[in-house]
Amino acid sequence: MPKRLFMKAFAAVPKNRFTKAFAAVLLAASGALVFGGCSHKEVQEPERIDVYQELRDVSKLQLARMTVGKVGTIADPEFDKAKGFMEKAEAVFDKMKIGTRIGVYSYDTYLSAYIDLSELRPEDVRVDDQTMTAKVTLPPIKVEYDGRDIELREEHYRVSGLRSQITPAERASLKEQMNREVKREIASDKGFRDRVRESGRQKGISYFENLLRNWGYEPTVTFRQ
Repeated sequence: MPKRLFMKAFAAVPKNRFTKAFAAVLLAASGALVFGGCSHKEVQEPERIDVYQELRDVSKLQLARMTVGKVGTIADPEFDKAKGFMEKAEAVFDKMKIGTRIGVYSYDTYLSAYIDLSELRPEDVRVDDQTMTAKVTLPPIKVEYDGRDIELREEHYRVSGLRSQITPAERASLKEQMNREVKREIASDKGFRDRVRESGRQKGISYFENLLRNWGYEPTVTFRQ
């Protein structure tokens, strides 16, 4: 636009309208500066997790559980298995009775594999926040008895004829006998403990690898011997 025409156009704007328009421009510019300043924030580094302390606070952690079953029978004594005069005499007397007397019961004892993370040492945890890698050596896996069934499970029961019913005292005696036998078998065969320990090792590695990945680290997990 030629200068003369521009001046005329400028002069044609009423003074009060020009003042309002200019004030609006200034207000918009000021708002842009203010909001622009508010939108600019300093980028903060994400908070790092204290991997050692977080793991150690877990304390005791069960990794795997194994059920060791046992089956026992209550029946009238057989002559060829009877011991001593009294048992043999009872076996002969029972042979003369009419009917059947037998009860078959099952009973479970439990083994668990666990680690105590309160035994974790500072040197067992190596974290590199530059490469985001974490190497963790967990405490040794331990195996312990983890309870037993309160009651025997009755799998089969048959009492007929002149035979007497199986008594609670007989079932209680059988339960204690089965419990002793289970513990003796577990103590003499380390295969039970080896199996639950290996199951715990595999589950433990998988669990802690996933945990460390969720925390943002590429993990390496092993167990102390």
